[in-house]
Order: sequence, then structure tokens, then C-alpha cells
Amino acid sequence: MSNCKNFSFQFCICSIALLVLLRVAIGWHFFYEGLHKFDPAEGFSAKGFLGVAKGPTAEFYFAFLPDLSSEQRLVIGTVKDEKTGREIKTFIVYEEAWNKFYTAFLKHFSQIDQAEADKIFNRYRASMRAGAADEESDIVAFKASLNRFREMNKIPNDAPYEGKRRFDSKMGYRAEGDRWTGMLEKLGGGLESDLCRLANPKLAGTKGSIVTVPEKGVIKFLPVPVVKTQMQAMDLAVMYALTAIGLCMMLGFCNRLACLGGAAFLVNVVMTTYPVPGVYPPMPSAVGNFLFVSKDVVELIAMLFLASVPAGRWGGLDYFLWNCGGKQFVAKFKLDKLCPCCCEKNQTVQTEDTK
Repeated sequence: MSNCKNFSFQFCICSIALLVLLRVAIGWHFFYEGLHKFDPAEGFSAKGFLGVAKGPTAEFYFAFLPDLSSEQRLVIGTVKDEKTGREIKTFIVYEEAWNKFYTAFLKHFSQIDQAEADKIFNRYRASMRAGAADEESDIVAFKASLNRFREMNKIPNDAPYEGKRRFDSKMGYRAEGDRWTGMLEKLGGGLESDLCRLANPKLAGTKGSIVTVPEKGVIKFLPVPVVKTQMQAMDLAVMYALTAIGLCMMLGFCNRLACLGGAAFLVNVVMTTYPVPGVYPPMPSAVGNFLFVSKDVVELIAMLFLASVPAGRWGGLDYFLWNCGGKQFVAKFKLDKLCPCCCEKNQTVQTEDTK
């Protein structure tokens, strides 16, 4: 069998110009997608996208998302009231998170009126505890129904519309759990905002420091100011990766690595959306009609092609990297043996069929 060294062809100027245009266009797409996600008004989170994953890899993506159905955050227990000594119902996860935040807050703003801060904290905590007492029976029923649904789902069933029913039920349980946790998150946001206003009126509206999602999977080696939870780490990774990949492609800097990174990202996008007929829910018609080959698949193939040619050396910074040490590096470690067509001099891929 012949290898790629036995083929020869040359890219013409028009082909090179179009490849550079393709590289810059895809790079701009990635760059703007990443940059747009930094806008706080967008409230970007990968949870929404991964949470509706379908197909054979759905459970794999769900494993990255903490407490999808809110069960862990809706655990109700009892604590002893500091004044009366009575046992009071509360949401344990939120109680612990609020206490942790309040302790850190008092330590950081030691100059504030603690008596006034205690009033604010106790008012919000009393509201949360009252909610736990009022909603306990409904939450217990919700968890019992969710467990029955999961047990039923363990039984294979290929009946018509069964996939639709199960998916819709799963989304319904998540929405029901989010209704309670959403109210608790807003309550915690109000607590943080009021306390910060007490410390400094300019800090009014500050939110996001109270971590109430399960701590399981938190990346321990990253400092707390950078990331507090696995979900935050994933969101930051997506935002920075998309922006960096797009910028590198537009500049033609380490283009092959950027294209391979973008292709890896698109593989996950394709497996999450899974444009296969018969898998519920179907892709929305607003983005087009697909049968196996979606827009993401087309872009994935284009990225792999751009990774296979020296597109970064054509109108890009890779030209300088290649001629200022890259060529010698490849020759020294004989990397041209891996794919001779990618390392040909003068950006020419030798190609003549030899029989």
C-alpha cells in the first residue's frame, strides 16, 4: 500500500485564500461565541445545554452536572433554635452555606454594626426555615414520586411515544425541583445583597458568593476566588477555551492545535444534540432540519480538514513559528515521518500518484 508521501499536489493561490478565509471565519465564530458568554447579563451556564443531552451519551454528560433534580439541596432537617432551644425545620444545605458565608462576611467586614447585621441574617434565615416547615410534605411527595419514576425507567420499554413521555417527565421533575431551589437562591441573593449594602452602599446588589450547590466534584486544587464548584469550573473552561481557540485560529497561531481543540469541543456538541431520527426530543426546526449531518457536524469536518493542512502558515503567525525553529524541531525529532505531506517545504504538499 502507498502512503501519503506517494501523492503530490499543490494548492493554488485561490485555494489558499479560501482556506485562510475558512480558518478566519470559523475562528471568528468560536471567538465571538466565547466572548459573548462572558457577558454577565447572559448568565451563561453549560448546565442548561448539557442538562438536555440525549442519545447514548446523555448519562455521561449528566454526571458532570450536580444535583440536576435538586434532591440534595432540598434535604430538610432540624436545627436547635439559639434562643428557645426548640428543634426547627430547615433546609440543611442552605443553612450550612448561609452560616459559612455569614461567618466569612463578619470576618471580612469587622467594622460593621454586627447587631444590625444579625437582624438582617436572622430575618432571612427565619424566612427560609418557615419555608422548610411549610413545604416539607410537598417535597417529601416530590422525592417519592421521582424515585418511583426512576424505578420505572429501569424497565426497558420501546412502546411508541414512551421516549417522549419519559423525557418530558424528567424535565418536569427538574422544573419542579428548580421551583423550590430557585426561590431559595433568590432568598440567599437578597441576604447577600442586604448585608453587603450594610457594609458599603456601593456593594448593594452583590450576589453569587453563597455556594449552595453540592460540593461533590469541586476542583480542590484551584483557589476559591477562581472557582468554587465543578459547574463554575466547567463554565469558565468553556468560555476561555472557545475564546482562545477562536483567537488562535484567526491569528493562525498554533492553528493545528486550535483546530483539534475546537474539533474535540464540537464532538461533545454533536453527541449532546445527537441529530439522529427517532431520538426525542428532535432538534428544533428553527435551527434547520437535520438527518445525521447537522451544522455542527459540517463545522467539525471543516476543523479536522484545517488541522490536516498548514493553514496557519498561510497568512498567519504559524509562518514565523515554522521558519523560526519549527522546521528544525520537526527535522530533529523526525516528526515529518508521522505525516510527510504536512511538513513539505514552502507549504507545498507533494502529491503525484505513484504506482
